[in-house]
Amino acid sequence: MNNVQKKYFIGLTHFLGNVLGPKYEVVFHSIDKNKASMEAIANSHVSGRTLSSPLSSFASSMLQEKVYLDKDFIFNYKAVADSDKMIRGSTFFIKNGDKLEGILCINHDTSELVETMSKLISLENLGSFVNVLGIDPALNNSEESEITSKEKLEHSIEEILSEYIDLMSLDTDKNLTLRQKEYSIKVLFDKGIFNIKGAIPIVAKFLKMSVPSVYRHLKLIKNKE
Repeated sequence: MNNVQKKYFIGLTHFLGNVLGPKYEVVFHSIDKNKASMEAIANSHVSGRTLSSPLSSFASSMLQEKVYLDKDFIFNYKAVADSDKMIRGSTFFIKNGDKLEGILCINHDTSELVETMSKLISLENLGSFVNVLGIDPALNNSEESEITSKEKLEHSIEEILSEYIDLMSLDTDKNLTLRQKEYSIKVLFDKGIFNIKGAIPIVAKFLKMSVPSVYRHLKLIKNKE
């Protein structure tokens, strides 16, 4: 993606943020050599993230699985921020043929809406009525919404790594065996962690390896794919 295209999507991000309002966080990531960088974020108070925050582990996993080859977008999946807000996420894949050049994400904070509807249902004793109709006021059960996993909107790469490996156990004088290191790198690779810009040196730090060693292990993994 060239600078002109980036400028266009950065402008679109802030436009959508203003039009949709403060309950909608809009985020644009560019993808360069399979590495994602956040270029713009509007209404960042929804998740508390900044431009230095990494691509979420959920989005990294989608990139690793190449979901974008079969879909132009996904929407209405669950997401969660630090405050445990109820968020509905949607992602649009910016593609050039089969090449992914960026993603545009919209995260809707539905916390107040769900709380208000829940109070109304309780106040008017509508619970049985809602159940009969099969309506879940917190969800839009669209056939297009096939993603059932919950996205966590992380603030740092370390936070993402902690979801898959025990960082506390690594922060000791005890060294992992070569096999343990190889296994850790394979797990992180399968989860798409190395699609996040800046992940390799941080992984190397925690695994007590050199950056070139991590690259060598990644090359071996990719050659086996």
